[in-house]
This record gives sequence, C-alpha cells and structure tokens, in this order.
Amino acid sequence: MSESTVAPASAHVKVSSKAWAILAAMGLGAFIAQMFTNVVSPALPMMKTDLNLSLSATTWIMTSYSLAFGTALVAGGRMGDLVGEVKMIISGYVIFGVGVVMSAMAMSGGLLIAGRTIQGIGIGLSAPATLSIVVNSFPLLRRGFAVGIWGFAHGFGIFAGPLLAGWMVGVVSWKWIFWMAVPFTIIVIFVTLAATRGYKSVLAKGKYDWIGLIVGGAGITLVTYGLQNSSVGWGVPATWGTLLAGLVLLIVFGFVETRIQHPLVDFSLWKERLFSGGFFAESAVGFVYIPLFTFLGSIFFISVLGFSPLKAGWVMSIMTVICMVFEPPAGRVVDKIGPGIPITFSLVMQAVALFWFSRFTPSTTVQEMVIPLLLMGIGVGIALPACNTAGMSAVDSERAGMGSGLMQMTFNIPGALGTALVTSIVGTVAVSSVVSQASGTPYVDQAKQYTSMLNSGNDEGAKAIINDPSLPAGVGQKIQEAALAAQSHGISLGMMALAFVALAGEIFAWFVIGRRRTPDHIQVTEAAAV
Repeated sequence: MSESTVAPASAHVKVSSKAWAILAAMGLGAFIAQMFTNVVSPALPMMKTDLNLSLSATTWIMTSYSLAFGTALVAGGRMGDLVGEVKMIISGYVIFGVGVVMSAMAMSGGLLIAGRTIQGIGIGLSAPATLSIVVNSFPLLRRGFAVGIWGFAHGFGIFAGPLLAGWMVGVVSWKWIFWMAVPFTIIVIFVTLAATRGYKSVLAKGKYDWIGLIVGGAGITLVTYGLQNSSVGWGVPATWGTLLAGLVLLIVFGFVETRIQHPLVDFSLWKERLFSGGFFAESAVGFVYIPLFTFLGSIFFISVLGFSPLKAGWVMSIMTVICMVFEPPAGRVVDKIGPGIPITFSLVMQAVALFWFSRFTPSTTVQEMVIPLLLMGIGVGIALPACNTAGMSAVDSERAGMGSGLMQMTFNIPGALGTALVTSIVGTVAVSSVVSQASGTPYVDQAKQYTSMLNSGNDEGAKAIINDPSLPAGVGQKIQEAALAAQSHGISLGMMALAFVALAGEIFAWFVIGRRRTPDHIQVTEAAAV
C-alpha cells in the first residue's frame, strides 16, 4: 500500500456545512472556556491587595476554577452520554453565568473563590460535549484537523484572556473581567442552539454514578487542598491530613468504579494504549502549563520584574499566539503520521523551555524570554491536538462524552495539582532563601517576618516592617530586594520541577504510543487502498 494511494482519498473527503457550523459553535464555547481559565492572571496582584489575600488564597483563585472545571469535566462527560450533548452545553453555560455574576460582585476572597468554583463547574459540565460533537460530526480522515481547529479556539482564548484582562485592570477594575463574560455567555447559548438544530446524540444506556462523582470529586479536592496548604508546612494536620484523606477516597473511588455496571469512569479505557498514552501525556502538559501562567505570567512578571498587567499579558502572548497557530497544522500532521512522534517531540520542547525558565532572575530582560516562550508555545500547540486525537480514537460513540471529559480533565486537574505543587515550593523556599541571604546580618528576623507576612497576604504588616524608623537607612530596601530574589528563586525551582514532569510525560508517551497510528486512520487507509 503506497502513500500515493492514500493521499487522494484524504484529499477528497468532504465535510458537510452542518459539521462546519457545529465546529464554529463548539470553537466559540472552547474559546470562552479557556479564556476564563487564565483570564484573572494579570489581575491577581490587584485582587490580592484589594481583598487582603494570602499567597495560597491568591493562587486558589486560579486553582479553584481549574479544580472545579476538571472534576465537572468527568461528571459532564458521562452525563452528556446519557442525556445528550446539547442539553449539557446549555445547562453548563447557565451555571457559568451565575458564577461570573457572583465573582463580579464579590467583596471578599471567599466569595470570589466560590464564584470561580461555580464558573469552573459550569464550563466543566459543558466542555466534554463540545469535543464529542466535533468528533462525531467529522469524517475519520478529517478528525485530527477538526480537533486542531477546536484547539485553535482554545489557544485563542488563552491568548485573548490575559490581554483583555490586563487592559481592563488598567482602565477600570478587575471586577469588569467578570461582567464582560455575561454577554459572551448569552451569545454562546444562542449560537449553540442554532448550530446544533437537528443534531441527534448517540445516547448511552444505564444510570448515572452519583456515588462515584461524590467520592472521586472529594478525593481530588482534598489532595489538591493538601498540596496547596503545604506552603504553610508539611507537618500541619491541614496538610498531611487532607492529603491522606484524599488519597484514601481516590482508592475507594477506584475500587467502586471497577465493581459497578455503569461507572462514572470506565477504567477499561486505559487498556487501549492510544487512550492511555494520550491521557497521561496531556496530563503532563496541563500539569506544567497552567502553573506557568500563574507564577511566570503573573507573580514573576508583575511582582518580581515590575511589569504592568498589560505588559505581562503581551509578553505571555508570545507563547499563546504561537501555540494557537500551531494547533491546526499539528492536527494535519497527526492525521498523516499518527500521534506518538508529535507528542514525544512536543514534550521535549516543553521540558527545554521550562529548564530555560528556571534560569530567569530579577534582572532577566524580555529579549531573553522570547526563545523559551516560543519553544513552550510550539510544544503545547503540537501536544494538544495530538493527545486529544490519540485518546478520542480509542473511544466508541456511546462513551464519547466520557472520553472527552477525561481527556479535557487531564489538562485541568493536573493543572490544579501543578499549581498547588509550585505554590508549596515557592512558599517554602521563599522564607528559607531570605533567611539564608540575610544570615549574619542584624536584620535577619525582620527579613523573615517580612517574607512570611507577604505570603500570608498581610501587605500592610510587611510595609510596616521595612518602613520601621528604628531600622538603619537602606535596610528596608535590602529586605525588600532579598524577598524578591527569594520569590524569584522559589519560582525558578518550581519551573525546574515542572520540567522533570514534562520529561516523564515524554518518556511515557513514547513507550506507550510510539509509532502507532489511530485505529480510525488505519481502517480508512485500508479501505481507500481497496
């Protein structure tokens, strides 16, 4: 069977106008979903100041959305298989609208985090349906390209979110980041209803696994909370106790799911090497990408380097634009050669970029950031369509929602865990690093107190320490510089830890997927040859 035999078949596969309309509508939904994953990153320092938030509470503004999003993805995926994708999309965006209004009106950190959680639940319930409809609507040989276009919309959301937020923070208030989502939500609902008119879902049989949802969701939440709280200390009961309880619940979840007739998560999916490889490779991508936005794009650029929110957004757009541009052509490459090689190559690029980020210091210039940001953007742009195509090719129509939810969950739940891990590293390293730098000086105690107060969100107390008139001239500035250097060092160590995660994902993907092609591609290629 020659390549010349296959190429004409691929070239003449026709896609209906209905399928293109559905792809456009689902792309709009994907755009909104990803825009609000990281839209708040440029505004985090202002939110921290306005609401007197600690470092942990500040990162929970991002983590709560990602965690709720990821948990709801699994819930929404299976529910969409049972009741239909369109119902899940509309319901999810109504819930999302409630969350953005709550966040816009929030007067405390708790209400803001609660609003972000509701946003994540709404988008998570609807998101699996956007991918499963695309997969079910397109011919097999155009599926990778369609997923790439869908991924382009994701990338555009990641690009547009921080830029729009950075501009709005400078002009009005961070609250308008959420108010602007209200018209977006209404538009998505009406466009979805129009594009999917006449679409019929392939409904699965069975009952919904509510026990699995409660046990599994609680387990993931407790593990994430324990990691996030570890910046306070690993010996604190709120850290090790929640981690232990979360792990126990996840073990119980696995036991229950393998013994019921209609599970929330069908573990037999991981017997398929393509699904397993795509799932864990995309987990590695999510684990490194979302913390990168939180700590590099917000805390490092704004707090350490002193960038404005808008400038931080433009610098991060170097990565997001190239990611967005690479997704559709990457989907075409996957259609031709299979997902294994693109996934492996992309994770190597991400690991190199993360090691490069770990070398950033408070004196790093924008020019020195360009190459690693480009490498990271290209790597993620190749990885996402390749991982999603690999995973979804191993899922039948009745489990398309479940598979879609699981594949998208791999980007958000690991992202929440990665953010919690880096929060722990930065919080732990910052204090010890400041103490080390100030060791042997008469102001070591003040330096330690200053850093601890910054991490706890007590900015006024921190300012009082460095402005204490009893301190010798220039000491307050030295303490401030030491704290910034310590925070930069903690973020650098966090980036290095993420780089090793990317390398682990690359090794796993290569050994599990290798040169395998998707079953759909092989079947259609053989039919074309005949």
